[in-house]
Amino acid sequence: MRTAYAASWRSLTDTHAAEAVRFVVEFAFRVSALRGLGLYLDVAAVPEPMRESVWTQALTSLDLPALQPPIELRRVRGWRRLRLDLVLDNLRDHRRYEARTLQLSRLAGARAAEAVVETHARNVLDIGRVLRGTLPVDQTTELYLHEFMLPQAVAQMVSQRVQAAVAADLLREEQAAPVTTLWATEQPASPLAAIAEAR
Repeated sequence: MRTAYAASWRSLTDTHAAEAVRFVVEFAFRVSALRGLGLYLDVAAVPEPMRESVWTQALTSLDLPALQPPIELRRVRGWRRLRLDLVLDNLRDHRRYEARTLQLSRLAGARAAEAVVETHARNVLDIGRVLRGTLPVDQTTELYLHEFMLPQAVAQMVSQRVQAAVAADLLREEQAAPVTTLWATEQPASPLAAIAEAR
């Protein structure tokens, strides 16, 4: 099980790194690559022990020179800084821009969370196939959820997806199996057959 959990951890790291790269590329026009990576780690709730690996893997995967440079926000310069109204307007613009960036990053984080849930479900199914005949899938799921200490809401989504996938597999197996008719009780003999036997 330790080996299986280590492989699951690796697949989760790969998922987070891929989503982080996507996040940084999409947000390149708003924030720098390093700021984007930091934002992703926060909004995607990357576990603390995994953060360094995700950061390193994502950073080495990025084509930094090809990224779009962030938009340079308008700033009050020169003598205009002496006008309080212009300075306040500029501060409000910066705050609005920052708030919009955080809002968009949370939406992108929700998308990344979907990919992580899919990875968790796939990990459970992979472990379940290895342990098939040894450990029931529901017990495998419980052990996995406990090992990775998933929040209740995430654990529920993972469990439902695993159950749905297992149900689909079982139904396919049932459809592929030969159909046989099983009687719960022996069928009563026909009265005519009984008369024929008596003769």
